[in-house]
Amino acid sequence: MTEQSPVPNPPETSTPLSIGWRIAIGVIAIAIVAILGWQLLGNRAPTTEPAAAPTVAAPSAAPTVAANPTTAESPETFFQQGNEFYKSGQLDKAVSAFKKAIEKDPNYVAAYANLGAVYYAQQNLAMAEETYKKAIELSPDDGDLLYNLSAIYIQEALAGGTPDREKLSLAAKQIDKAISLDPNLAAPYYGRGVIKSYTGDTAGAIADFEKFLDLDDGSDPKATSNATALLKQLRANTGQ
Repeated sequence: MTEQSPVPNPPETSTPLSIGWRIAIGVIAIAIVAILGWQLLGNRAPTTEPAAAPTVAAPSAAPTVAANPTTAESPETFFQQGNEFYKSGQLDKAVSAFKKAIEKDPNYVAAYANLGAVYYAQQNLAMAEETYKKAIELSPDDGDLLYNLSAIYIQEALAGGTPDREKLSLAAKQIDKAISLDPNLAAPYYGRGVIKSYTGDTAGAIADFEKFLDLDDGSDPKATSNATALLKQLRANTGQ
């Protein structure tokens, strides 16, 4: 995911945000972007096959917790456990850990965000959507969260043989809000370009892919490659 400007601070909670959650939701955005670009480039009907799963480390021993009972049961400890389980591919355990963090602190935005990422990795899109909605409820001005919810809407919209225009419209609204909050977020422009490609707004799609590439830092070569190829294809279709 591209390097992003700081987003507005979420409401005060008893648990501060950790940088780890943004890394996790960044992975899901890149995964969704990759499969959406592949569908368009391949000129194929949308598929129900999941996007590439987030890269995880080799399985490791279960995370350990401190001996202090208070520390061992803190929301931060369960959150870190969830991150470790996520990295090692133990997704069911990650779900359980993030849920425990939320039980300890119902306003823990980071835990909701990473729980949504795990649900996506499991291809449980309904639960991923529900969890991101809760995170956005707690932090409504977070462009990262808004974009990730929109990306889930896009994949749901393209899961059948015919694009679900209602879902695409929902996705577009989330993307527009994310961009209004932070115009320097690159990923939303890619998502909106995908939507416009499917709805026949070729000129708008070209503009959005150009903007994505202008802001893109190249940290995800697959997304950069797909956007470049899509832009070339769209320009060729219009005789540019």
